[in-house]
Amino acid sequence: MRQEIALAVAFFAFASVAWADVDALYQEHCAECHGAERLGGVGPALIPEALGRMRGPKIVDVILNGRESSEMIGFGDQISPEQAEALAAYLKTPLEVVPDWSVDEIDATRVVNEDYAPVDAPVFAADPLNLILIEEIADHSFSIVDGDSFEVIHRFEAPYAVHGSPKFSADGRFVYVMSRDGWVQKFDIWGLDEVVRVRAGFNSHNIALSHDGKWLAVANYLPNTLSILSAEDLSAAIVHEIKGKDGSPSRVSAVYTVPPRESFVLALKDVPETWEVFYGENPPFYGFVHDYKVEGPPEERVPFPRRRMMVGGVIDDFFFRFTQPFDQYICQRSAQRVN
Repeated sequence: MRQEIALAVAFFAFASVAWADVDALYQEHCAECHGAERLGGVGPALIPEALGRMRGPKIVDVILNGRESSEMIGFGDQISPEQAEALAAYLKTPLEVVPDWSVDEIDATRVVNEDYAPVDAPVFAADPLNLILIEEIADHSFSIVDGDSFEVIHRFEAPYAVHGSPKFSADGRFVYVMSRDGWVQKFDIWGLDEVVRVRAGFNSHNIALSHDGKWLAVANYLPNTLSILSAEDLSAAIVHEIKGKDGSPSRVSAVYTVPPRESFVLALKDVPETWEVFYGENPPFYGFVHDYKVEGPPEERVPFPRRRMMVGGVIDDFFFRFTQPFDQYICQRSAQRVN
């Protein structure tokens, strides 16, 4: 009931200032930091998928009064409460068109730290394999803490609204961080410096690092894609568009690494399928062959090939039981075993 009232209030506020052209209001006060298409810039994307944790009056309050521990200033001295209500309703409106976000578009967003210089050993005295990484939500940063003394070694700025757990290289040297806005950051813990960051999507859910440390998979809600990046420099290797067997698009709600099979496995939010995407040098071949006994198994020439697995219902997330064959895993949401 409260949500319906809030939506009604937002609707009437939006209608009452429609004459002022809310989009023009946005372009004047918001676009410089948040992008002309509301997909983010210096500030985060202002779309429903990214504003999920700021519903109702909170958005209006931030517009008028700003946000603590951030660069977001208040505009209460420049716009009226009615205009703020209209802007809030506008920001909660889905985009009419989602731009393409292919390999080229991703690579165009790469921000390389030109001052970064690799080091041969950690620049601090603490044990590099006994560190604690603490996320500080309020100011979107991380603290690297000595696991023995619990002293803060270093703090570094992370992308806005980090989401999902960070992933570490096998030697503990590099950490990969992802934000809800799809920004992926690579940070050198030994050298205490950022290496590079890139935008792999507009609204992302989590990341997975291949067991050999070569590839990083990014599960995207918007657009409906899986982006695979080089873990070396975060350049884009491939973007898989996610569509079910019937052609229906789907968000990727989770991606995980399966080291024994050299693959990533995806949970799809909107279609009754899971996908396995192989990153190894010799992926298995699925399909018809002439005679493998004579010719041998065919070589899979498509990079990062996909295996589609049909399931009985939509699987939002899962975990593996490696004591059983790979094709038997337990779905956390429905407790359904998939074969």
